[in-house]
Amino acid sequence: EPLLNVKYDDRHERNVLDYWPPRKSAQDKGSPVFVWFHGGGFRQGDKQLRSGRMAVMRKAYQDAGYAVVSCNYPFLNRKEKIGYLEIVEHCARAVQFVRSKAEEWKIDPARLCCGGSSAGALISEALGYHDDYADAESSDRVARLSSRPAVVVSHWQPIGTQEFALRYMDKGEAPLFLFSDAPKSDRGHAPAEAVKIREKCKELGIPCEAISLGRNELTAVKDVQTALRRQLKFCDKHLPE
Repeated sequence: EPLLNVKYDDRHERNVLDYWPPRKSAQDKGSPVFVWFHGGGFRQGDKQLRSGRMAVMRKAYQDAGYAVVSCNYPFLNRKEKIGYLEIVEHCARAVQFVRSKAEEWKIDPARLCCGGSSAGALISEALGYHDDYADAESSDRVARLSSRPAVVVSHWQPIGTQEFALRYMDKGEAPLFLFSDAPKSDRGHAPAEAVKIREKCKELGIPCEAISLGRNELTAVKDVQTALRRQLKFCDKHLPE
C-alpha cells in the first residue's frame, strides 16, 4: 500500500509526497526510485498518480522494481516570497528527504531518477543541473544529503529551458530523457524548447533521447506505450549499477 501525504518539510503545507513501493524488491540491494513532480505552470496541479496516464506510468515503474515518489510543492506566491528558485529549493528538499528514507523504504539513494511534466520537467532539470543543494556543514542530517538525481526525465518541455536548465548544464551531468508531442502551435510547450536542450546535451556529451508521437521534429515512436518502454529502458541503462 502507498504512504500518502508524507510530510517532507515543515516550511509549507504543500510539502508532502506520496510513496509507492515497488511491486518486486531488489534481492541484494535497495530498489531504484523514480521521483515525480507534477505540472501546472507553478501555480496549480497535484501529485496524484491514481488514475489516467500518470497511473499507467507509476505502475510500469513499480512493475519494473522501482519505488515511485510523487511530490507536491509550493506555488508561486509574492506574499510568501516564493519564486521559481524557492520552489526548486523545496523540491530539492523532497529529494533529500527521499534519500534519508533509504533504509526504511529499502531504496538505493544512488539510483534515483527525477521526472516531471511541464513545470515539473523544469524542476527536474534544475535539480539535475544546478549545483547540489546539499549542505555538508548542516546540523540537519537530511540537508547534508544530495539533491541531484542520476537521471532526469522531462515530459512536455515548456518555455523556461534557458533559465532552469541550459544556464546550469555542464559535461558529465545527468542523462536526459525527453518526451514531447507538442505541435509547433503550442506556445507554452514549443517543440523548439526540447530541441534546445537536446542540442545542448549533444554539445556537452550528455546522453539524451528525445521522442514524440510524430507531431514535431523529435524522433517519432508509434504510441504512448512505446514511449514509456523507451523511458524505462533509458533509466535502467543510465542509473549506476
